[in-house]
Amino acid sequence: MRLQCNLLERMREFDLIKTHFTDWSTNCSNLKLGIGDDCLVWQGDQPLVISTDTAVQGVHFPEQARPDQVASRAFLSALSDLAAMGASADFFTLALSLPADLTDHWLSEFAKQLRVLAQQYQIVLAGGDTTRSKLITVTISVHGCVAKPLLRSGAIAGDDIWVTGRLGGAAAALPTILASYDETSGDANLGTQAVSAKTSIPSQWLNAYWQPDIPMLFAKQASSLLNSAIDISDGLMGDAGHLARASQVDLEFDIHALPLAEQLQPNVPQHLALALAGGDDYQLCFTATKAARQSITLLAESINQPVSLVGRVVRGNGDVRWYDGTHQIKPALQGYQHF
Repeated sequence: MRLQCNLLERMREFDLIKTHFTDWSTNCSNLKLGIGDDCLVWQGDQPLVISTDTAVQGVHFPEQARPDQVASRAFLSALSDLAAMGASADFFTLALSLPADLTDHWLSEFAKQLRVLAQQYQIVLAGGDTTRSKLITVTISVHGCVAKPLLRSGAIAGDDIWVTGRLGGAAAALPTILASYDETSGDANLGTQAVSAKTSIPSQWLNAYWQPDIPMLFAKQASSLLNSAIDISDGLMGDAGHLARASQVDLEFDIHALPLAEQLQPNVPQHLALALAGGDDYQLCFTATKAARQSITLLAESINQPVSLVGRVVRGNGDVRWYDGTHQIKPALQGYQHF
């Protein structure tokens, strides 16, 4: 039986690409051939680092999220992985799986926001794929170059532990964001301004969820000063554990040094839980020697990038410990689990 006619059938794949994803900036000297052929062609003289993220409707973004919000959530979470490697943002590929009833307006607004972000972070759309599915699914592969990639396995006993930005805001905003959608009417027009007008939560929480500020410039400029790094996507507690195990060291954190989002306090258990295990922060946790402390601080100040010294690396076997002053605490939490 023939499937029902949908957007992809009406426009055809090549028409869709031509309408929404061509005539973008292609200012990337190592990209020899981009959109329009069977494969892109890249030729560079530094190691190429690649990360792929998939965002699924109803899992990684609310079902009724606006198209520009979907673009931001999908793109920025992928970009965060390049920052964790200290890499430049050079090009990305986009795979879209779209439902039958998706409108051309939705796709136009999605592409418009994606283009704005690509220009902001100076990264080129170089290719991709489109297909049909029941749910909106966005897969983005980001590619960048770096002479010496930062790894999770580079932490050394004696290192300082740092984090960028603020933690917990995105997780704090999520209940309000979900509650803001009227399930009976299917109103997809509620976004940051609408939620802010209906609630008293800080706008910084909403921005942290919909448009996290990825520390790309800091990571690239600071990479030579750092020994290890990981992006905080599934919650600091879980991601710090990945770094500790990869480096075979123990990490010790001072919860009062953690840069929590506005109105969150470490002495409130629910607030601390959001910062440690809420996820969706897309900031960096990194380590560096004490000798690099001043250079890191000066660099961060020069580009207006918030950084916080939050702990230390000690000899061990991959454990993470949390301290409230001199007293060790054991939060009954874990990071986000994908399965």
